[in-house]
Amino acid sequence: MIKTGGDTVSIYEDVKKEIDALQTEIIDYAKKLIKFPTKSGNEILAQRYVKEVLEDLDFDYIDMWEPDINELKKHEAFVSSRDSFINSPNVVGVLKGTGNGKSLILNSHIDIVSEGDLNEWSYSPFEGTVVNNKIIGRGVSDMKGVNSAIFGVLKAFKKLGVKLKGDLIFQSVIEEETGGAGSLACALRGYKADAAIIPEPVGFKICPAQQGVLYFKINIPGQSFHGGKRYLGVSAIEKAYKVLLAIESLEKHRCEIYASPLYKDVPIPFTINVGTINGGVWPSTVPDLVAIEGRMGVAPGEKLDNGKKMLENWISEAADKDSWLKNNRPEVQWLKNFLGSACIENDHEIVKTAQKAYKRHFNKDAELGGTPFGTDARSLTEFSNTPTIVFGPGSVAHCPDEYLEIDVLMDYTKVLAEIILDWNEYEKH
Repeated sequence: MIKTGGDTVSIYEDVKKEIDALQTEIIDYAKKLIKFPTKSGNEILAQRYVKEVLEDLDFDYIDMWEPDINELKKHEAFVSSRDSFINSPNVVGVLKGTGNGKSLILNSHIDIVSEGDLNEWSYSPFEGTVVNNKIIGRGVSDMKGVNSAIFGVLKAFKKLGVKLKGDLIFQSVIEEETGGAGSLACALRGYKADAAIIPEPVGFKICPAQQGVLYFKINIPGQSFHGGKRYLGVSAIEKAYKVLLAIESLEKHRCEIYASPLYKDVPIPFTINVGTINGGVWPSTVPDLVAIEGRMGVAPGEKLDNGKKMLENWISEAADKDSWLKNNRPEVQWLKNFLGSACIENDHEIVKTAQKAYKRHFNKDAELGGTPFGTDARSLTEFSNTPTIVFGPGSVAHCPDEYLEIDVLMDYTKVLAEIILDWNEYEKH
């Protein structure tokens, strides 16, 4: 408890009131970030703005650098289709604590996916339009809105004279959408803390478990012949159907063996999605090749190689049951893009701290869960030795009219402030 103006109030209420007073400024942070179309390779202007904000917030140390792609290529987790990160910097700010508090990383990616067909948008994707209690724009949910929340928390602390005891490290990283090279670069640069939060849009779930993802291509051979005598050929399309059935069976099997209470409400927790099918050259020719490409969810804690071997073995066993495929094996190829999974204990102290802050703010228990998508958590948990949760607002992303409700953004800002106060601890002057 602290004294403010003669009345005894909790610091949480002080901070919440200050955050409410900063609502317009918090929204403005989000709108400014949305105006930068930060697709891969186009991040520098936004990162310069982030650096300016951190300077205004009196960060003690600000590190802005272009990751060395040659160094990153040596690492097992490196993924990128780029040749260079020139003009694509990471920005890391360190707010030094006064001592005797735990440190915390807040990790948020600045890059976005493409806006897609503009005709499907009701408003410009790069304006940050505010309408009906929503901020609309590409990246507002994933993850520029949470950047504005972080800035709002720290602006409130600054105005109130709150000094954290533990270090607070803010990471604005590139390349999350295309493989996670930005967060990997932070890990290799030596940034670590007692815990980390990645505010991905998981609808206020507290996620100690994050899925990984693998991308694959399977080539299924056939034998071409004139369609009028198709019985003298072997249709790769018909054989592909058997492969697809095997994939469907594997998906069910993996959901059973990796069943977790964190995914109890998810109909298919570890999906294997076939995204493209290509085959055949002419309606009157028996197709001699079909190629399917897909995405396989990797269970939290599962090694990538285990997922690969499981799919390869499942397809091989299906081929053994078919007289043609037994001697003309489907070929499984692994595409370059992937993300490893990560998990920490459900009762880890950072999980408990987030649960406590959530309950104090909303007067109800938070839901524990696991992400249905890949995140940068592996780089933090495994390569930075920093136990990490995913905990963020919103759930509408990668689609036209991506939005984040203002009330939701403000609630998140307040809960995040309470987590930081509890985790890092504080002094007030």
